[in-house]
Amino acid sequence: MAESTPATVTAFDQGSAEFAEWTPLLWDPMGVATVDAAPPRPGERVLDVCCGSGSSAIPAARAVGAEGLVDAVDLARALLDQGSRRTEGLPQLRFHHADASRWTPADGMPYDRVQCVFGVFLLPDMDTAAARLVDLLRPDGTFSVTTWRQGSVDDVTGPLIQALTEHTGTMFDRPPPARQAARVDTDDKLAGWLSGLGLREVDVRLVERDIPITPDSAWKFVMGSAIRSALAGLDAEVVAGIRTRYRALVASTTVLRARALVGIGARPS
Repeated sequence: MAESTPATVTAFDQGSAEFAEWTPLLWDPMGVATVDAAPPRPGERVLDVCCGSGSSAIPAARAVGAEGLVDAVDLARALLDQGSRRTEGLPQLRFHHADASRWTPADGMPYDRVQCVFGVFLLPDMDTAAARLVDLLRPDGTFSVTTWRQGSVDDVTGPLIQALTEHTGTMFDRPPPARQAARVDTDDKLAGWLSGLGLREVDVRLVERDIPITPDSAWKFVMGSAIRSALAGLDAEVVAGIRTRYRALVASTTVLRARALVGIGARPS
């Protein structure tokens, strides 16, 4: 029997157009910031987990150059297609439709760097998957994870939950990815989690980006993210009502104050 597609993957596939609109505004700058925090060297091998459309894989590929390699892995085909269209002139970057928690390099060689931007909490079992990814590194290789800082995008996600609750009469229960994200949403939590994976020289850095928004662009943000899955199974009329209420709730919010944490650690030699 074939495995069912995770709800978050379906959400990203269905929201790929909205995701693309936010890519130059948020995802690409955050991807660049992640790579800049610990740049790979020319000729190195990089694994980009939950790569989306390549926001961190592309700058990593530029850093490693033609002699290097970047394997970029995701389950959302629509985002991988977007990434493939953005990689002209980067033959060292390879997109793979695959489950990152089960990924094994075809040549069996270890990576110099494993990176995951806003994706580690989307893996079914964050701890087990991350430990396995660390095992794919060479000794002294770098593990880099970017997560949302606590409360960072609540101004645009919270109103969706409120509108959803009002229209369905059902209190929204945080899905597993949200609960996992809450475990790594402060400097101390993320540093502690990385240290718990056995990494050394752990460092956590704050990345800040303020983006002007309107009710329309805020709606596109949530519709291009994993939280879109909260609307799965609702009929079009209900979704339309939720959208109308959401727009009213975010009308006074004019800036998305995106705050991310980039955590870096090295695998012991």
